[in-house]
Amino acid sequence: MRRLLVVGAAVALAVLTLLAGLGWHVSGRIYREAILASYDHGPEQYDDALVLAVDSTTITLAPLRNERERLARDGAFGLFWNGGSGRIGAIVRQEGARLVRTFSTVEGTPARGDSVDLRLEAYQGDPRRARGIPFQEIAIETELGPAPAWSVTGTRTTWVLFVHGKGATRRQALRALGVVHSLGFPALVLSYRNDNGAPASPDGRYHYGLTEWRDVESAVRFATQNGAEDVVLVGTSMGGGIVAAFLSKSALAPLVSRAVLDSPMLDFGETIDWGVKHATIPGTTLPMPAIAGGLGKQFATWRYGVDWEALDLRRRIGSVRVPLLLLHGDMDEIVPFTTSQALAARHPDRVTFVSFPGANHAEGWNVDSLRFNESLREFLKLEP
Repeated sequence: MRRLLVVGAAVALAVLTLLAGLGWHVSGRIYREAILASYDHGPEQYDDALVLAVDSTTITLAPLRNERERLARDGAFGLFWNGGSGRIGAIVRQEGARLVRTFSTVEGTPARGDSVDLRLEAYQGDPRRARGIPFQEIAIETELGPAPAWSVTGTRTTWVLFVHGKGATRRQALRALGVVHSLGFPALVLSYRNDNGAPASPDGRYHYGLTEWRDVESAVRFATQNGAEDVVLVGTSMGGGIVAAFLSKSALAPLVSRAVLDSPMLDFGETIDWGVKHATIPGTTLPMPAIAGGLGKQFATWRYGVDWEALDLRRRIGSVRVPLLLLHGDMDEIVPFTTSQALAARHPDRVTFVSFPGANHAEGWNVDSLRFNESLREFLKLEP
């Protein structure tokens, strides 16, 4: 009996040590890769595909690693390589593992044998260069200092403000900006704390809307001081969470007549759980155990003071009365599609939900720009 007790205690200690180590590891990754704004992800990677041939209108690519499914996804995407970028479109033909797609260059031309990376930035540069839309580079004064923004003029008194996602840039707005501009809306394409060129947050961390909403408030104030009678907020990914936080916290929220949320990260904790579900144990191909998400979040609370309840913005957005256009791809590997699906089901009176079959995170426009643009166009035509 004594021996069994000793063995049982040793096993229990080993399990507890393993779980503690797992929680410590996951919490460290949460901090480094998701919370720490200055985290260095290393040099640019160009490892999605290999260029086999290129001419004035097409490019032939062979997938690297296991990227064939991603490379074969129809639609429009940015193509990047060391020293240049371009845009790929429709699939012309497939020849075994080789794919021939329409191609146009933005900067430079890839050579045969170059490795390239497929990205969401089908439009690159600034509004004038990418879309032929005149704009001004301005600075919006926030509580932390000036933050750069693109300002596009229009004929209406409703302004549209774009809030990009974590790790993205203002270029993310270029996909939808064409529709907004064609309808005559003035637009501001914002940056916010921890963006390149914008002020850093005092603690050097992302807060997933809990502090960033104040920068959106500064932009809304700027818009109203320059002729806006009301505004439409467009938030993508973490930008959707920032919009949700603004709508629930800001005294200026009544100035918002409508909001567009594209693949919105409304619950950071659920997003972590979703990521853990698709992760593997370091150094192996074994799936991460389901318990790792909960352990990692608990350790993140102890180590870094993360308040997961405050980061669940789903309840707050549910109390928002303005009409919402909710756009989400059903193959999203970053933010659970079910989060948006459930929100739309709970509030059918004010949420217009548009799903994009086969689209990964924030890929709705890329895989079906016609449906994305038409959904946005019809929503913006609604009377506030």
